[in-house]
Amino acid sequence: MQTKFNRVPEEERSSRLVLIARFEDSMKDCTGSECLSTTPLGDAAPPQRADSCGFNRRSFLRLAVLGSGALLVPCDLLEALEIPTASNAANPVLPASAALRPLAPGAVRADGWLAGWLGKQADGLGYHLPDTSWPFSAPYWQGQEVNGQSEEWWPWEQKAYWIDGATRLALVTGDERLLRRVQEPLEYTLAHQRPEGYLGPDVIRNPAGNFHRWPHTLFIRALAADADAIRSDAALRDAIVEAVRKHYLGDLASYGVPIRNITNVEDMLWCYERTGDPRLLAMAETAWADYAALGGKEDGADLQADRVFANTPIDAHGVSYAEIAKQPAILYMYTGRLEYLNFALAAQKRIFDHHMLIDGIPSTSEHYSTVTALDSHETCDITDHTWSWGYMMMATGNGLWGDRVERACFNAGMGAIKKDWKGVQYFSCPNQFLATQTSDHNAMNLGHQMMSYQPNPGHATACCGGDVHRLFPNYVIRMWMRDTQGGLAAALYGPCRVNTTAGKDHHPIEIVETTDYPFDEQIHFTLDMRKPVEFPLSLRIPGWCAQPSLLLNGQAQPLPAAKNRFVTLARKFHPGDTVTLVLPMSTAVSRWPDNGAGLERGPLVYSLPIKEQWTPVIEPRWSTADFPSWNAEPASVWNYGLAVDPAKLADEVRFERKAMTPDPWVDPPVSLIAPAQIIESWKLATVPAKPDAAADAPQQHLTPPLPSADARRAAGPEQQVTLVPYGSTHLRLTIFPRLGGGTAGYADATG
Repeated sequence: MQTKFNRVPEEERSSRLVLIARFEDSMKDCTGSECLSTTPLGDAAPPQRADSCGFNRRSFLRLAVLGSGALLVPCDLLEALEIPTASNAANPVLPASAALRPLAPGAVRADGWLAGWLGKQADGLGYHLPDTSWPFSAPYWQGQEVNGQSEEWWPWEQKAYWIDGATRLALVTGDERLLRRVQEPLEYTLAHQRPEGYLGPDVIRNPAGNFHRWPHTLFIRALAADADAIRSDAALRDAIVEAVRKHYLGDLASYGVPIRNITNVEDMLWCYERTGDPRLLAMAETAWADYAALGGKEDGADLQADRVFANTPIDAHGVSYAEIAKQPAILYMYTGRLEYLNFALAAQKRIFDHHMLIDGIPSTSEHYSTVTALDSHETCDITDHTWSWGYMMMATGNGLWGDRVERACFNAGMGAIKKDWKGVQYFSCPNQFLATQTSDHNAMNLGHQMMSYQPNPGHATACCGGDVHRLFPNYVIRMWMRDTQGGLAAALYGPCRVNTTAGKDHHPIEIVETTDYPFDEQIHFTLDMRKPVEFPLSLRIPGWCAQPSLLLNGQAQPLPAAKNRFVTLARKFHPGDTVTLVLPMSTAVSRWPDNGAGLERGPLVYSLPIKEQWTPVIEPRWSTADFPSWNAEPASVWNYGLAVDPAKLADEVRFERKAMTPDPWVDPPVSLIAPAQIIESWKLATVPAKPDAAADAPQQHLTPPLPSADARRAAGPEQQVTLVPYGSTHLRLTIFPRLGGGTAGYADATG
């Protein structure tokens, strides 16, 4: 059923146009594509000075005078239009070979369910993690140099993950309280830059050993996000850029050899774009050349050219590979050297050909592995792979990478997070029938706590507790991108609004994206600007959609030919125009090892939800009464086999939809009804008791592998079960034992 979607009401348009007119008038004296002295669009009030945001700028100005750089936090009205370059740079350099460029943090604001989800994150662990668990509770990056285990590099990595994620979360939500909290470590580090330029803790200042510059990659991402979001004070933004430039150019560390140091190429090139300093590009290329000469042999990233281009399975740590394999794609954007891009594409192909799970993230617990029903992934891998795939989309302009980001975020990402944003898993899995302090079924930490939902599920290995906070803010930041023709591309879908410029004259424009996607097939884009603007508007067509359609102001339009999974409407748009994209979804069944099967529809994978019996656990140092760790035991039947004939899928699996709910990840509005049979002999696995265990010690349980063929033959009578989106579950059965023979009609198990 088509929904009639009309133009914006005149009275609403009028209030917006007052602001647009003021902004456009302020641009008349600007030259070039960047205007660093204007006040961006707002929604409800006239433009204000940055002081009205409610933040004390004295410390910022003091830091700026000292030349160390600082942060200026934009309020809700100071939304970004373009990613800026440093105004004092002689020759700022755009990534000329990039097909797409992201907008600045804050240019896109979430609406609808997505705004609600980010709000829960900000009110939950997004803000309170430093009040809840070490090392986030310790002042790393804001004064702490030596305190127990802080002599190692890893607490600085873990805290930097949270600083970056919380910074981006604050910028995309406009959460002033969170902004003030994340300013503290950023201000401190900038104010304590060493004379030669070094930013960061003394404990890893000396470039010895491994990982000594890996924490800097993460922390400088937070600085970059803040610098890019600043619109009202170019001097402060330039101070941040200059501090980063001074850090890299004054550093004597090797960036090509020690483990993960090479990841700094990303930040070097961010600074190169904003300064035009050729030494930064040379440093980045030299670092990659040094790294490529070893090919990952020293750091175990398995990026030797012969193995990459031979498309072998990956023998590497998931985070290391994901973070490093994207670096040549970023180098390509600034150099145009195809050998960089070809290497990055070949490196990514290995992930999808050998390791991809049904939920959109490869098996990485913590190394790449097989794709059975028990193979899992570290939550850092969800954040870091999607971050990398965003760069791949920028480099190639191919919407395929948007498909992959959506699938990972809506399924693996949502599925690893407790829906009140009070806990997260270190390892998560398509099949997890319990999630307790003793239920980790992965070999690395068998029988321990890493699959329990906790504020900091890795305890001392706290990376996932911090890194998870980057996932959805980065999704929002990259929902809209700019193309090379002055146009805009809808790269990732969801309810949002974007304020930016479009067309050859850079006219201010607001696009409101109204949708319940991924729970609905229709996406409406309502354009608002002062006057008609001609520019190309590109919309991603997901690979799973066979028959997309397009409407303009309610009238069907011929669908332009897709290029790289985008269709482009190159036309003059008028104020109030509404473009509607319809993406029909169909149900599919995929085949997995050990005679497993999974069901999916559009970007969503479907799972049997298992009712949880929750028990809170307070662990001093790691959790609190407000944010406890959790044991989740199964409280409903889970041992079903899927009795679906793929050739009769449309008849045997029924799709049901109800009205959109306020929180669709808690109360999903969509479901699949499928035939299934109970396999009585399929029980939870048990861990053998230790020799010194008491006779009455409780038995330790784990999620079991898929049952044997004999067990399946004894399945009970057929019944109907209700499946819901994977991301709305905590305990779930996703890869079902397949009942019956034959393989016709199954999709390949590539995820």
